[in-house]
Amino acid sequence: MSSLLVILHVLAAVLFLGPVTVAVSMFGPRALAASRGDEHAKGSVKTLHRITSVYGILSLFVPMIGIALMFTGDYWSEGRFHASILLSLIAWAVLFFLILPRQTNMAGALGALSLDEQAEKTYSVNNWEKAKSQSAMFGGIFSALWVVVFILMML
Repeated sequence: MSSLLVILHVLAAVLFLGPVTVAVSMFGPRALAASRGDEHAKGSVKTLHRITSVYGILSLFVPMIGIALMFTGDYWSEGRFHASILLSLIAWAVLFFLILPRQTNMAGALGALSLDEQAEKTYSVNNWEKAKSQSAMFGGIFSALWVVVFILMML
């Protein structure tokens, strides 16, 4: 059972966290290009935002499987797993409270949200360069947290 959970845990991390990390890192530059009139970039913004939203939620399977895995052995005594859980929670907080709201605002300002989302409120970005920089900064923090979690898991 433990081997199966390890496989599922790693597979979920690769399949769900990988795309989120890539989408988060690509979003800012594509949004900036779209703000300058690039229609292809506008389509990319819509897709990248959708990937971040959907795969961000699906990536919650990673800790769920990891916690189940902790019950299969004597893993509760290892501090690295507790640190990994804490860093994972911080990474998801960054994603759900800092990255996604900014992406939604930027995509909304470009008119790249679904009609329902677009009708919910008025979106605006005053400084696209600053918005891109913040997107890159929070995306970098998100990615760095996952690198640290990966290293802790491999120790």
